[in-house]
Amino acid sequence: VFFRPDWTLPEEFGEPAEDLRLVFLANPNSPSGTMVPPEVVRALAERLPCPLLVDEAYVDFASSNCLHLVAENEKIMVARSFSKSYALAGLRFGYLVAQPHIIQELVKVKDSYNCDALSIAGATAAILDQAWLHQTRAKILAARRKLTEGMRRLGFVCVDSEANFTWNTHPSRPVRPLYEQLKRRRILVRYMNYPGWGDGLRISVGTEEQVDICLQNLAELLASS
Repeated sequence: VFFRPDWTLPEEFGEPAEDLRLVFLANPNSPSGTMVPPEVVRALAERLPCPLLVDEAYVDFASSNCLHLVAENEKIMVARSFSKSYALAGLRFGYLVAQPHIIQELVKVKDSYNCDALSIAGATAAILDQAWLHQTRAKILAARRKLTEGMRRLGFVCVDSEANFTWNTHPSRPVRPLYEQLKRRRILVRYMNYPGWGDGLRISVGTEEQVDICLQNLAELLASS
C-alpha cells in the first residue's frame, strides 16, 4: 500500500481482509523520513484484526515513538535496531518490544542461537551509554537541519525528516544525472525511482562538514547545467 503524496497513510492501509495476518509499518519511513503519529498508529491497531509490527529503526532521530502503545494494545509490537543511532550495523542486533504473552509465543519459534555473546555485550554497553547517544543525536539533528535548509535553497523539495536522512526531489529537472555526477566526485547518495511515484535523492546526514561539501558540490553542478 503506497503512502499519499503528503506521506500520510491512505484509508485502505490496514483495512480488514480475510487473509490479513500481519501489518508492517516502517515508522519513521524510508526514504521519506516521515512519521505516522502515535495516535494514528493507535487508531490503526484498534481497527486491525491482526498484529501490527511497527519498525522503529530510525526512531532515535524522531520527535516521538510508539513504545508506550505496546502496553495499551496487545496487537502492537515495536521493533528497534542498534544499526542506526548506535552505529553498530555490523553487529546485526535488534530487539522486539511486545506484551509478555506475545513474547512467550515468539520465543517458542525463535532460533536457539540467534544472538552471540559478543553482540550481546556490545549492545548492552551501547544501551548503557545514553550520554553518547544524546550527544550524537544532537549533532545529527543539527546537521539534518542544515542539510534540509540547504537543499531547499538549491530548489529541491525536501520533506521534513524524522530520520538520519532526507528525501529530496526537484520540481523541474531529473535528479539521476546529479546522482551520477556526485558519484564521480566520490560523494555517495542514494538514487531511488518508484514507478508512478517519481524519483529522488535520499541523502544520509553526515557531519556538518560533510553536509557543507555535499551542498557545495550540488550547487556547482546545478549552476553548470
